[in-house]
Amino acid sequence: MASTIPEALKPTTMSTVSTMNIETNVLDPIVINQQFARFVLERKGILDMGSVVQLAVTCDPAASGKAFLPIKTGIHALIRRAVLRIGSKVVAITDEYGTYQTIRRQFKTAEEKSQKDMVKVGTVDVVCPNQAQTGLLQLRDVAYNSNGTAASVLPQYAIKASDSQTPVFTIKLSELFPAMREVSLPLYLIQEPCSIELSFQSQGASNAQEGRICSFETTVTEAQKAIAVSTQNVKFLADYLTYDDSRMDDTAKRVMSDAGLPIPYEDIVLTATNFPATAQPAAGSPAVSKVVRDLGLSGMTVRAIMAHMKKAGTNGLLGQYASDAYAISDSFNVRINDKQLFPREVESETRKSHELGQIFGTDISVANAEYSLDVATDKASADHTVTNQPFAATTVEGHPQTDLLGSQHYLGVDLSISPLNAPGVGMEVGQKPVQMLHTLTNTNTDFGGREVKYFSSVERLMTIKGGQVLVTA
Repeated sequence: MASTIPEALKPTTMSTVSTMNIETNVLDPIVINQQFARFVLERKGILDMGSVVQLAVTCDPAASGKAFLPIKTGIHALIRRAVLRIGSKVVAITDEYGTYQTIRRQFKTAEEKSQKDMVKVGTVDVVCPNQAQTGLLQLRDVAYNSNGTAASVLPQYAIKASDSQTPVFTIKLSELFPAMREVSLPLYLIQEPCSIELSFQSQGASNAQEGRICSFETTVTEAQKAIAVSTQNVKFLADYLTYDDSRMDDTAKRVMSDAGLPIPYEDIVLTATNFPATAQPAAGSPAVSKVVRDLGLSGMTVRAIMAHMKKAGTNGLLGQYASDAYAISDSFNVRINDKQLFPREVESETRKSHELGQIFGTDISVANAEYSLDVATDKASADHTVTNQPFAATTVEGHPQTDLLGSQHYLGVDLSISPLNAPGVGMEVGQKPVQMLHTLTNTNTDFGGREVKYFSSVERLMTIKGGQVLVTA
């Protein structure tokens, strides 16, 4: 079915040379407040997937220069939900967008995260050997003091109180919606208005809400921790593409044909749940429990499933977006259509990392100590206590870098039948829900629950016919 999409709408290189014109319009939101923004696009040309949303936030004057975005999430943390709507039809929706994008970003190379994302979205990702050369790890792209014992976020990325001084960041359309990584929208052939709706996270002056959008230097008091959307800096930079007449007419003919123009694309289905806390086991006597969670994916074609598991509370550096590893490795399996995907549960941390990497076609680009606690725990002890801390004792904005230990532990499974993960290659789910089967081991020091979010990549079909848009459920 992907072959039916005209070349003008594909992200790949065209087989023949063609004249292309790019027109960039800076759009103000037609609705903008602290909770929501809506942009309405013009009905012209082809909307390029490289179009960007411009965003910024401000903080309390007393915290100016002492607030920073969660270091693995950046400005993505500002968006709670993104919706792509054509007329009254929801084409794509990404719930808990900040969490979803935190997972996706970890598969970028260190160079891309450091040299591009730090500037574009305000993240600080890359770790390196510490300055004291003692074999420990520390964050690289921060400003250390003269003796290397403490660091701060680079001042150009610190959040300010003034709309004119606070840094401005951008998010690509293809990051907001997985659908836009695969195809561009021919707006000139769609009669209904196309809009992009962003629902923002909120962060009041509360320790409990810290890290939803920003974290703070440790001297900042609770009353100073409110964050506001810099509404005057919220814009949409829309790139409209037009090609030569013959190529544009070819796309129009397909839309006006009896069958219309079918466009398969990817969307995200969120399932939010939790793993309950248990009674504190006695030291040296870990407790094993089984957890089963149903995912409402019946009748859908599923490409992949990813899981994010967060402890209660806020990580000083990662905010509300850490995904915490267990001291004693957890294990999981997936039951689809009454069949278990793996002959036995996946327990090895390296195997989990490998299965997760199959979704993206590359290995996760984080340090071993960030993904699991394997290198830090004493396997001779029944509770696998942390005895080998791999991160330096230096602080960033007053927060210990040991907060990075085991903070990027995601689970995932690739269900596509093609390494290219092209449209139409996912696994079809019958009437029964997909079940995630987990075996958890709680210890004397690790017995709290987890807030769990499953992000399921599913295939949908959009058909543009005679200027009208039809979307499958």
